[in-house]
Amino acid sequence: MDKNKRSNRILLRFEILGFAIWRSLVAFGRGFVLTFAPAVDRKAGGGFSFVARVIFGIVTLEGPRLMLISRHRAAHMKTGTKVGISAVSGVAVASIILATIVIGSQIIAVTVNGQIIGYVENEEQYNSLLQRAKAIVSEQVGAETSDIIIQDTGVSLETILAPQLQQPLQAVLAPAEAPLEEVGGPGGAAALEVSRPAVNVPAETDASTASATPVEALPNAAADEEGEEALLESLIDSLLNESAIKGTLYSITINDEVMATLATMKEARDVLKAIADNYMPDDGDSPGRFIDNVTIDSVTTELDEIDAQKPEEVIAYLLAGKLETRIYTAVEDDSVENIINSLGVSARALRTAYADYDFSDIQEGTTFVMTVNIPYIHYETEGMEETIKPIPFETIEERSLELYLGQREIKEHGEPGELAVMSFVTRVNGEIVSRIETGSEVIKAPKEEIVLVGTQLVGGNAYVGPSDGFGGGGDGVLGRPLDSWYLTRSIGNGHNGADMVAPRGSPIYSAAWGHVTYSGYYGSYGNLVIVNHGEGLQTYYAHCDTMIVSVGEMVTCGQQIATVGTTGNAKGSHLHFEVRVNGTAKNPMDYIN
Repeated sequence: MDKNKRSNRILLRFEILGFAIWRSLVAFGRGFVLTFAPAVDRKAGGGFSFVARVIFGIVTLEGPRLMLISRHRAAHMKTGTKVGISAVSGVAVASIILATIVIGSQIIAVTVNGQIIGYVENEEQYNSLLQRAKAIVSEQVGAETSDIIIQDTGVSLETILAPQLQQPLQAVLAPAEAPLEEVGGPGGAAALEVSRPAVNVPAETDASTASATPVEALPNAAADEEGEEALLESLIDSLLNESAIKGTLYSITINDEVMATLATMKEARDVLKAIADNYMPDDGDSPGRFIDNVTIDSVTTELDEIDAQKPEEVIAYLLAGKLETRIYTAVEDDSVENIINSLGVSARALRTAYADYDFSDIQEGTTFVMTVNIPYIHYETEGMEETIKPIPFETIEERSLELYLGQREIKEHGEPGELAVMSFVTRVNGEIVSRIETGSEVIKAPKEEIVLVGTQLVGGNAYVGPSDGFGGGGDGVLGRPLDSWYLTRSIGNGHNGADMVAPRGSPIYSAAWGHVTYSGYYGSYGNLVIVNHGEGLQTYYAHCDTMIVSVGEMVTCGQQIATVGTTGNAKGSHLHFEVRVNGTAKNPMDYIN
């Protein structure tokens, strides 16, 4: 009897629990049928509501039936064991049914910083939404999609239970009112020029209401697409307002100093490649490297702080370098080498800047000021290079009796040869800093030049001018330097030539073929012309009024080279004419024909 009472008490407790479960089933079932079935009817063509109601009726009758069975068995059986088992079985069935309904009510919510903004069907659709959001934002700020970062802690998926089922592809909240350009306050980045990302939401979708827009209220076939667009728009606005989406910039850092900021990794790499190409030798085969510490670093930043530079501007800036003024003051016994090392310039640059300064006599206290270019970046190349150098030809002289003394004529022109030289060359920013020759090869031999040198003496009618001059002449090798003259003084007593009086401005002629070795003012000689005739023979023409030949010029016998004057130590207009052989003065009258 006591056992039966205990069994009755146990049974009563299970009945109460079963009744509570049954009531829960009724509530969830009613919500399920009233909310979900009509929407499915519209898509599937009807009939689902009827089936749902039948199932609901069966489910709601299952609880009372189990309780009746339990009471029946309690009244007719002698032990409480089977009664308990039956009650437990009834509760288990009811629990399974309840779990099925609850699981069917689970939905996937998209949250931004814990705030639900809408629902999706699965994770694949969620990932697709994120990618589309990144693409839209990247277009607005002018960045690559891969450089837009959605914070993992900002946006997430959550599986939740809803007392009333919601449809997926649905935005819960209205899009934020703050326009995209205002994110981060006034004066945001120029890249954020639009008021919001351009989301392609159909016109009939009312995204401005504060409550959710159920999918079932949208036109049939377009419901999923329009719901997804609304959710996409809500997602972007929430990410921006919650600062859960950021951008990436790429900085070029040289020796720990940020020199430029680019929008993409590709642009940063292209800048460094353009600089390397600028300093690469013409052959393009030399390996190169930046000898500075050059890195590309990614920097995550707020969207309104994106301010990237243009690649072409960065290239020009890095190649230009910066100008720096350097000053050096010379010390006692200073040298050119010390000056150029102190200023950091080349000897050529220093001498060009101070072209009029005598660096053979550097005065203490002299100040040298140079403006030099300091590169921001240094690119070094190394490699083998071939250069072609000319090989000078040799000149061979042949004597000729057909030419007068001092006359020269090229018989065969010479041609320089070519020498291929291999060198290991190191350049920094295109300038050679080291060249080591490793070998050479003659690729073209030089051709000798043959020059005929005249040896015939001037005689007969080779002299210049009439014969009415005083002093006559001999049968020497030289022609007369003047048309006519009067000899007023000959060689001797410290006088090394013959003074021939002639009117000022009278033409002076070269006494033989030769090369002009001097033409200018020379002390007591005044204006002086010296002609070298070869074989150690030279003639001097002094006190000239004007000179009409230059140093290095070849003159012929009888060619006018100057005019008679009174320059230098001269009394009256006359020509001081000298003849020297191997530097020793000779009597000119012995050499004039």
